Amino acid sequence: MACAANPALEGSPTNPSSTPELVTTEVATLRPSLLSSATPDYGDAAEPSPEPLQIVTPTPFVPKAILELTQPETPTILSYQVLASYPHDTSAFTQGLLWHDDKIYESTGLFGESELRVVNLLTGSATQEYPADPAYFGEGLALVDNRLIWLTWQAETATVHDVSTLEQTGTFTYTGEGWGLCYDGTRLVMSDGSNRLTFRDANTFEVLGSVQVTHSDGTAVERLNELECVGGLVWANVWLTDVIVVANPDTGTVVAEVNMEGLIAPHPSIENGNNVLNGIAYRPDTGTFLITGKRWPTLFEVRFN
Repeated sequence: MACAANPALEGSPTNPSSTPELVTTEVATLRPSLLSSATPDYGDAAEPSPEPLQIVTPTPFVPKAILELTQPETPTILSYQVLASYPHDTSAFTQGLLWHDDKIYESTGLFGESELRVVNLLTGSATQEYPADPAYFGEGLALVDNRLIWLTWQAETATVHDVSTLEQTGTFTYTGEGWGLCYDGTRLVMSDGSNRLTFRDANTFEVLGSVQVTHSDGTAVERLNELECVGGLVWANVWLTDVIVVANPDTGTVVAEVNMEGLIAPHPSIENGNNVLNGIAYRPDTGTFLITGKRWPTLFEVRFN
């Protein structure tokens, strides 16, 4: 979503005590820690050069912290470790973010400015761009096979694009607002700015069901925005905050959350209240996440513990 002011953010996280172990086949007991610092902790290793840190993993894996998020009585408080930072286009009003074929696919918003773009991670520059109809306010983005599905805010239309060329190949219609979108490998998951997630058929966009996202005490988690489907769970930006919640789509219960406050300083929302945290892309090759915000100068690669 796009338009509202974000109150000033206060405070900063503390450093993690150690780098978490990652596993591919075994699940150990998760020991939740408090919010960690955005300052990388490299232990005994030498501090890296200003060049962006490239993380190479031979096989895809899911971090231990994600594997163990199921249905706790109280949500796990995740911490984060910044592994690298990259340039991000400050003109990009980021709405959707995903990682595919070693590239970032990003959708941006605002009337007359919305674009679908392919972005080089290391430079932050767009290598391909597809402008939306000026009447459309672009929103969330998901990849299904070789199709990109791009939501609009209030036009009740989703456009379908070829992942290689970005050319539009079709449309879907829906009722209500479009905010975030992700694909869990079977169905699409869509947010509309409320606490409801709607499940849709990936080929017809037909509604398959829905669930309301709530905290463990039953209170609603409103303003769900950009989504990312990872490990059978739905990760969601909470609009106008630096919080990301992780919901079990079967029950709607929040099983984990992380406060990204302190990730960037000064916070871009101080200058413009609309420049809030928004954009979650999972890298299955490294088990890391790419995180940014609307008009932010930086995109961060982080690991959640």
